[in-house]
Amino acid sequence: MAQRDRRESAWQPSEQPTSLYEEDRGWGWTIFAGTMILIVGAFNIIDGLVAIFQTGYYRSIAAVNSIQLPVTNQLHTWGWVAFIIGIVMVFAGVAIYSRATWARWTGIVLAGLNMIFQLAFMASFPFWSFTMVLLDAAVIYGLAAYSGRRAY
Repeated sequence: MAQRDRRESAWQPSEQPTSLYEEDRGWGWTIFAGTMILIVGAFNIIDGLVAIFQTGYYRSIAAVNSIQLPVTNQLHTWGWVAFIIGIVMVFAGVAIYSRATWARWTGIVLAGLNMIFQLAFMASFPFWSFTMVLLDAAVIYGLAAYSGRRAY
C-alpha cells in the first residue's frame, strides 16, 4: 500500500497553488505585451495621420537632413499603411487582455510586420525607427514566450 501511495503522489504536480486566486505564470508579460502593442499602435496611428494630413512635416525633415524616404516618396501611401497597421494593432492589443489565442498570434504577426515596416525607414528616421523596432521585439517576446502557458 505504501508503494502505491508513492506512485500516486508522483503524478501530482510538484508545485501546488498557494491560493485559489494565483495568477498564471507569465501573465505579467502578457499584460506588458498587450500594453506595448497598444502604445506602438497608437504611435503608428499618429505617424500615419501626420503623413496623410501634414505631408510637409516629413518632407521638411527629409529636406533639412538631405535624405530620401527609402521605400516610397508617396507619403500618403506610407501614412495609410502606418495608420491601418496601427488600428489593427490597437484592436489586437485590446483582445490580448482577454487572452484570446487569435489575438496573441495576430499580435506577433503585426509586431513582425511593423518591425519590417520600421526597418525600411531606419535610414531616414533612425532613432524613431530603432525605438519602434525595440518595442516590437518586446511585444513578440512577451507574446511568444509567456502568453500561451497555462497553469495546472
